[in-house]
Amino acid sequence: MPLNGSLTVRADLDSGLFTGDLVLHPSTISRTLLGARIFRATVQVMAESPVTGGVDDEGRMVAAVTVDAVIAAVRAAGRTLISGGSCRTATHAVVPLSSRPGFNLERGSRLAGRYHRPPFTGRGWITPLVSLMAASPGNAAVIDLIPLMS
Repeated sequence: MPLNGSLTVRADLDSGLFTGDLVLHPSTISRTLLGARIFRATVQVMAESPVTGGVDDEGRMVAAVTVDAVIAAVRAAGRTLISGGSCRTATHAVVPLSSRPGFNLERGSRLAGRYHRPPFTGRGWITPLVSLMAASPGNAAVIDLIPLMS
């Protein structure tokens, strides 16, 4: 499941350090079997704290953000199995982010990284199935940086 959103940054141009606010859009994941969709989930990922980071020696912006995920809805075989947001990650996930070398804070940039989404909790008997389908390593995160100079 990819993460998409924006990161609004307040930067100290002298030090190259920044703080920012991350906003992520809901994502949908689905699984198919023999061409038929058997599972579909809507997931909302939220930043747990401001993002902090800086620019490294190679001119890449690097940061990490801690997030939690809530499964807002799950449908399987045409039936609603989960709704209302009671199913959430059991622990926080850490998402490392970096830009390509030559980052320019005044122009903004695209940050990308891969993260491990932890298992889910809160849905009784169906929780292990949700975790099997949704918890996994190697998830892509793509964040567009919007410069905000003050």
